[in-house]
Amino acid sequence: MENFQDAIKKFKRGPQVILPKDMAAIIFYTGLKSGDKVVDAGAGSGWLSSYLAYIVAPNGKVITYETRKEFAEIARKNYEKLGLTNVKLKTKDLLAGISEKKVDVITLDFKDSWQAIPVAEKALKQGGFLVVYMPQITQVVKFVNELSNSKFKLVKVLEVLERDWKIEGEIARPEHNSLGHTAFLLFARKFTR
Repeated sequence: MENFQDAIKKFKRGPQVILPKDMAAIIFYTGLKSGDKVVDAGAGSGWLSSYLAYIVAPNGKVITYETRKEFAEIARKNYEKLGLTNVKLKTKDLLAGISEKKVDVITLDFKDSWQAIPVAEKALKQGGFLVVYMPQITQVVKFVNELSNSKFKLVKVLEVLERDWKIEGEIARPEHNSLGHTAFLLFARKFTR
């Protein structure tokens, strides 16, 4: 019988996706749970927003923003394949403003994401998390510098590496291929200063 993990692996893909190793860190470090409200920017193929919707179900919801119509269409079809009813897709630039308020978690996955700090600050509830997925460390440095003029407190920056092991009889060694760097994850929380 196919489970959620099996189904999502069959998604049509457009842009690069956030992989399960990084999604797991996002879910764990934000404490995401059923009933939470999440805003996701940079829907892409819908991988991250689908996992987030799965976690916050049945009472939570995910609102995802995507500026590119062709990516939004891929994500929409993928949500339909999974039967997700708690995802709202907006073909809109998040930088123009987030209409949702008192959001528990906001995830950003787009170039120059530090530009979203002011709109994220207005949308997040007190203590809410801002999580940013950035491939380059120079992006992280820029983002951290931009946080200094906001109500956000940097919690952590991390990189998740995954290494499978081969176990056969008495042989135990790392597999030759490992899943190394995909991106850096930045976690910040909104607090009134």
